Amino acid sequence: MRPVRGHLLIFDCDTSRLMRTAANIWSHLLGMLWFFVGLFYFYRHVLHYRPSVTASDAAAIALFYICVVICFLLSTCFHTFSDHSPDLHRFGNELDHLGIVLVMWGTGIANTYFGFYCNHSIRNAYFLALTTTALGCAVFTLRPKFRQPSYRTARFLMYVFLGSSLFAPCVHGLYLYGWELLNDRMSLDHFLGLAIINFSGAAIYAARVPERWFPKRFDLIGQSHNLMHVLVFAGAVVRLRGLLLTLDYWERQAVAGQTCMNSR
Repeated sequence: MRPVRGHLLIFDCDTSRLMRTAANIWSHLLGMLWFFVGLFYFYRHVLHYRPSVTASDAAAIALFYICVVICFLLSTCFHTFSDHSPDLHRFGNELDHLGIVLVMWGTGIANTYFGFYCNHSIRNAYFLALTTTALGCAVFTLRPKFRQPSYRTARFLMYVFLGSSLFAPCVHGLYLYGWELLNDRMSLDHFLGLAIINFSGAAIYAARVPERWFPKRFDLIGQSHNLMHVLVFAGAVVRLRGLLLTLDYWERQAVAGQTCMNSR
């Protein structure tokens, strides 16, 4: 019988961990750079070629860009320095989860801004509700127990709750305007696409799929955490496209002089 070479097993284990970590780092680092460059291109394009776009409209889009950039930056930093020390790991993990809360808040604010473009009282009420909910979730993420592996399901449920709160303005908007008009106002179909993609990513992460079904087959790359990162980026791109289409709609309304005409 051949002797067991323990040092090779340790090396294989370290290599596996490094590969998984590298995939997590690069998926969000590249995503951060993509949105960061996109933010500057967006502002340059709006300033030079789209004078009919208002400053507040551009700011709503920019807010989404910035929230995504910060979320991906915090995620990248956490996965890069998580093995430095236990204290840095805990601190980075807190920031990583705060980044998730931030991008969900930014998504809700952008949705509400365009969905209730002509009804400032309703819009401001939802701004307050979304901000309060996000702050509550942010405080919860700072609890020490929240970072423990046993709270994986609790984290999943918290994000589902925060994500569900983003649907309240959508349901209200559907009641006031119907599907077709609300879809023009805030690109509801793209928001639903984002929700489906992000829910799928969170469910995959919580269930540890596919590695729980195929042990050791995804030790290097392709396990649940990697897949979640890719899906989060994909969802952000889908929502960004929807917001840009929404901006086009309101710009056309402004050019035609029909902004908020006969609107509730």
